[in-house]
Amino acid sequence: MRAISLGKTTRPTLAGFLPRDRLFRLLDRARKSPVVWVTGPPGAGKTTLIASYLESRKLASLWYQMDDGDADVATFYYYLGLAASEYKKSAKPALPVLTPEYHAGLSTFTRRYFQALYRRLATPFAVVFDGYQDVPAQSALHLVMRDALSEIPPGGNVLFVSRADPPPAMARLRANRAMAVIGWDELRLTPEESNAIARKRGRKLSAESLEKLYNKTQGWAAGLILMLEQAGVGESLGEPQDLSTPQLVFDYLAGEIFQKSDSRIRQLLLHTSYLSQMTAEMAAEMTGNADAGALLAHLYQNNYFVSLKQAQPEPVYQYHPLMREFLLSRAAETLGKEQRTTLQRTAAALLATSGQVSEAVALLREAADWLRVVDLIDRHGATMLDQGRGETLAQWVEAIPKEVVQSHPWALYWLAASRLPVAPRESRVLYERTFELFSAQPQPDSKGLLLSASGAMDAILYELDDFSLLDRWVPILDRLAREHPDLVTGEVEARVASSMFISMVMRQPHHRDLEHWVERAYRASRASSDANLRMSVEPLVAISIIWAGHYPKAWAVIEGMQHLAQTANVSPFQRTKLKTVETMYYMLTGMHEPCLKAMQEGLDIERAAGVHVLSSQLLAYGAGGALGAGKLDVADKLLQQLAELPATTPRFDRCLLHLFSAWAAVLHQDTLRAYQEQKLALRMAVEVGSPYFEVMCRLMSAQVLFACGEQRKAIEHFERVHDIARSIRNHLLEFMTLVNYGYFALEYGRPRSGMKALQYALELGKPRNYMTFPCWIPATMAMVCARALEAGIETDYVKSLIRRRGLKPASAAAGGDAWPWSFRIRTFGQFVLLKDDRPITFAGKAQRRPLDLMKALIAYGGQRVREEQLTEALWPRIDGDSAHRSFTTTLHRLRKLLGEDRALLLQEGRLTLNAEYVWVDVWAFEQISAEIDRLLKGPRDKVDDARITRLADRMLGLYTGPFLGGDTDEAWYISPRERLRNRFLRAMSDIAHYWQQTGEWERAVDYFQRSLEADHLAEGFYRHLMLCYRQLGRNAEAIEVYQRCRKTLSAVLSAEPSRETTALYESLLQNA
Repeated sequence: MRAISLGKTTRPTLAGFLPRDRLFRLLDRARKSPVVWVTGPPGAGKTTLIASYLESRKLASLWYQMDDGDADVATFYYYLGLAASEYKKSAKPALPVLTPEYHAGLSTFTRRYFQALYRRLATPFAVVFDGYQDVPAQSALHLVMRDALSEIPPGGNVLFVSRADPPPAMARLRANRAMAVIGWDELRLTPEESNAIARKRGRKLSAESLEKLYNKTQGWAAGLILMLEQAGVGESLGEPQDLSTPQLVFDYLAGEIFQKSDSRIRQLLLHTSYLSQMTAEMAAEMTGNADAGALLAHLYQNNYFVSLKQAQPEPVYQYHPLMREFLLSRAAETLGKEQRTTLQRTAAALLATSGQVSEAVALLREAADWLRVVDLIDRHGATMLDQGRGETLAQWVEAIPKEVVQSHPWALYWLAASRLPVAPRESRVLYERTFELFSAQPQPDSKGLLLSASGAMDAILYELDDFSLLDRWVPILDRLAREHPDLVTGEVEARVASSMFISMVMRQPHHRDLEHWVERAYRASRASSDANLRMSVEPLVAISIIWAGHYPKAWAVIEGMQHLAQTANVSPFQRTKLKTVETMYYMLTGMHEPCLKAMQEGLDIERAAGVHVLSSQLLAYGAGGALGAGKLDVADKLLQQLAELPATTPRFDRCLLHLFSAWAAVLHQDTLRAYQEQKLALRMAVEVGSPYFEVMCRLMSAQVLFACGEQRKAIEHFERVHDIARSIRNHLLEFMTLVNYGYFALEYGRPRSGMKALQYALELGKPRNYMTFPCWIPATMAMVCARALEAGIETDYVKSLIRRRGLKPASAAAGGDAWPWSFRIRTFGQFVLLKDDRPITFAGKAQRRPLDLMKALIAYGGQRVREEQLTEALWPRIDGDSAHRSFTTTLHRLRKLLGEDRALLLQEGRLTLNAEYVWVDVWAFEQISAEIDRLLKGPRDKVDDARITRLADRMLGLYTGPFLGGDTDEAWYISPRERLRNRFLRAMSDIAHYWQQTGEWERAVDYFQRSLEADHLAEGFYRHLMLCYRQLGRNAEAIEVYQRCRKTLSAVLSAEPSRETTALYESLLQNA
């Protein structure tokens, strides 16, 4: 019955009380301090005083009855949350319960909790904590209260009612005058107040009698009432008894009041003393007396130390603590053991039914009725955990004798469950023992086996330390689920399926049933009405789908969780889980700004709630997002925060730290640190036993080792990665592995296998729109993309990848003609300017000067060209200031023509074409020429024929005519034109000679012929082509070449071939 449990949070109903105006005025003054502490001995009227004061002043109030159960802070928060939800039947979301993840940040949780609580109460308000002396001295609740009191807003008060002085944790409040104390000296009844109480109870005392009475009771309200009850109305009080201590009160009650009651009253008092609170129905059940309710009402109305905790929907009564202590003592003296045990069992059953499970367990423990304790634990364990009261649950189980637990494994199961969030290793051991006990039963409990196996897996996953332990449990749980499908339904199905699939993801990603269990968990979760259960299961579903590389499907799951988090009362911890999943998703899809935003939102939720369980993963994935975007300064700060987390951070999270730190070091080109970090990351990935992350760490290791020149060790990692990845059947891992292997193979001189790997990777990535992956190195990806474009592999996808990720090739030559530059400028032959591969059209003479500026800039090298050089070339007859104005105006018009200011950079009077946005054929030409020269000057046996061929083909593709050949001659580009022509002639001659020296005469012929197509006036090419034909025995063709040479030179230059060429021709004629 819910109404009974609310007695803990209900202000006492008053009857026949005497308003104490003197103390009311004192409380008015005391409330100028935010905290008021009322202390005095039992029976001093403290509770009645505060309750009557609140009623007198019409103060909005929230009442909380403390007891020893509040030593478990989670219990305190649970019941206080009930009180808050009942306050004026608030429609606001329920306050959070103190689940284990909040314990590490208890102070922050407390502050946020009480801020929210105080906001619900309209000022002026009072929150009352009655019976604070019942909280044990060692309880953390005292520190909680200290933090709670620091958040009291103006107009609010917190009032404590206690038999004891404030605890040491509140000493500073008194020192700072933030707490007012009303003690026994103020609480004592005055003679006038004593006389008023006597009159109210029908006693008219003489001055002498009043003086005697007052001297004996010393203003103690309970003593006064007891003395007045000693005699009937109109009778003499006799010689007052000494009632100055509680023990004397017990003696007096036993000797006088209790004995004078009739047998029905005595039976009622003794039998119901086992109930902390009771209704008429409960009292009747305890006594077998149908009139028990009427008797309780009589005792209350006659102030017989019975209070009314609540009147509606049905009266709930409670004995004064002094009265209950006496009655329990009396019951122990007068009732037989068997009768006491029967009463305790009956009371426990009634209390449990009414929601007072803690009180019920306490009675059964006192009666040593352990089987009923086990039964209560089994029936209420899940609820206790949902309320965050795992500590109380653990205490209940630990009090049960070991031999009882051995024969009732469910008790041990709930102990394991209570320890899961706070001590997962201990929890795992307990679950294992539970499983063994269930297995050893003559008729094994199938549900117990199923849930204890699932629990053991959850503990291993929660610890994030050694996933290899899961190998034992995956087949066990799989078998049990198949053998008992009737048990795996509803919420049990959601939890069991969740344990199964996330265990497979982390330890057995190759398992053939992985997708089946993911789908099953998701289906069961979606069918549940429990929002927090869904937010426990569905983030894991999303993670498994994300790491498999199925991003659209993962986003659909995330959107469902986002909607749920907005519409349901989801705990901060569960909302942080959602933000962790979002951060991971954005990291892996290359959306760094949403990634960092989600990370910060998750950290803010944790900080506000005092929870830091997921901080390390939020920081790691946020750092991964920053690294993927090249935001190294942001990533460094996040990794530093991650490194400063406690040493107790799980090994899995430390693996992420070292993996992403190695990634950062590679991007910083800090090879030594990268080497150190990758070793730590790989070691931890292997130790933690996660194949998926072992693959990522080995790929990182391979990258670092390759950069260090240890190609053989790098290849060994790839071989190991191949063995693991082949069995996992994970598209994202395959993509990562193939891309990295393709790069290494190309760099290591294995072009065929490298290009094959790239083709497989890009065919895999295109339909899934993969745009990034962990440990993405832009320079590596730029080279890979350039080679893919050059080979015509998935060009649309590759160009999309380049644009989305802002990839830049190492040089204009490295990018190749197919690279999707923002601007592309061709100067050989005709001048062509393209934007996004579309020609920019020019209308009229107005645009001629801006284009002249572009041409001059390129002619002078395109990098940091002095303004004076450009003005002298373009405006030679204009003075300095006028030339500067012309330059400035023309530059503005050129930028406007391009539509991108960043394409042209003007710094310190020097103009630069931004190589990140602009590709110029001259730059690519010069870089290729330098590479050809470098290769051919090296040892001949080290020359890569395929690479030479590729470079020569690209040079011929670039050099389609003289530099700015379509323009009228200008002095400023004559020199670069000749320089570039000579470079072309020398490079192509060197290449053709290389083929001649290697005996590849047909290849030499091919290159001489193609070179002549680019420059038909290069007499040397004609002569060498003639030599090649002679070597091949094709003299007639050699003679034809000479005739073509002679005709061309005559027509264009009005010149004859040189003597050397003519002599070769004549020798050919003689041999013909």
